[in-house]
Amino acid sequence: MKAGNDTNYDICVIGGGFMGAAVALGLVKTGARVLMLDKTSTLYKASRANFGLVWSQSKGLGNRDYSRLSVKAVRAFDAFAGWLEQESGIDTELRLGAGLVLSIGAAELAARQKLIEQMHREADQSGERHPSRMVDRAEVQALVGATSLGENVAGGSFSDIDGDVNPLLLLRALRKVFVNRGGHFRQGCAVKGILRTGGGYVLATTQGRLKAPGLVLAAGLGNIELAGMVGKTIPLKPEKGQLLVTERVVPFLPFPMSGIRQTGNGSVMIGYTNEDTGFEVSTTAFAARRLSRRALEIFPGLGRVRVVRSWGGLRLLTRDGVPIYDEIDENIYLLATHSAVTLAAVHASLLPDWILGGTVPDDIQHFNLARFDV
Repeated sequence: MKAGNDTNYDICVIGGGFMGAAVALGLVKTGARVLMLDKTSTLYKASRANFGLVWSQSKGLGNRDYSRLSVKAVRAFDAFAGWLEQESGIDTELRLGAGLVLSIGAAELAARQKLIEQMHREADQSGERHPSRMVDRAEVQALVGATSLGENVAGGSFSDIDGDVNPLLLLRALRKVFVNRGGHFRQGCAVKGILRTGGGYVLATTQGRLKAPGLVLAAGLGNIELAGMVGKTIPLKPEKGQLLVTERVVPFLPFPMSGIRQTGNGSVMIGYTNEDTGFEVSTTAFAARRLSRRALEIFPGLGRVRVVRSWGGLRLLTRDGVPIYDEIDENIYLLATHSAVTLAAVHASLLPDWILGGTVPDDIQHFNLARFDV
């Protein structure tokens, strides 16, 4: 995809991953003239650390605003994916209606039950219902059918709205519809400097100087450097995640679990680790063994399946694990979350009017940087 020749943009979105592409698409749907930049030239790097879950049941403990936003986003995803497919011709392989977090052993099950009960209490206090419940081993077995469970699987938590999506196809669809709708996309375009001018901002990039009245910083961990270019420090850090992928096998898992999902082509994805290694992304045999052991404890039959590749990638974490949506300088909007897939539908629908000069939507008004000042 290439940008057109028009240089008169209303807004420039820096970052073409899940966050940037969803917001850029929402912006261009309003009729705005939008330029989206991404420093990479491939889809693969942007999506490599993503497991593809569309997930609400574990998000927002202690933060009703985040829990509520996650549930809203998951409920909106079906219509959003359907519209993307209609516009792009790309089936994102979305599956909704079932998501399971398994517990191995009594201690894990008790901890999971405590978390889910707290999520329900917090929802009840707001007069709402949290879409999750605990399930015992017998119900887990019924859910997975004839597939044999490991002897130590004790149960888990289940959501009837959660699911998964093919992250590579989702990103491809977001970008394609953005361009089809008139957006301009420059790949391999890294921002090296941001200069304020009378009419907005001038960007020094690897593809020359670009101008825009406003900016959206949606570059994941790259936001640390971008915010620094305008004198801001933001509380973000990297977390490494490693994944394993098996050879293709006959379908046996009709819905995703946290840590195991079968893709549309039959491969099984096993993950993911949560490692504090700075910006280092190499895979390790230790992590691969740990992932493999966990998978075999759940489904012993996977011992007959070959792992064909593994990789590591970096996820963005805010200091409190909750998204950041804030105007950090005049017409510079910072967007940061580790849940950009789950939240894609609301990013495309809620954020554009605010970015183009409207009021902050009620759904995101508590997600600004001011919360870190207390």
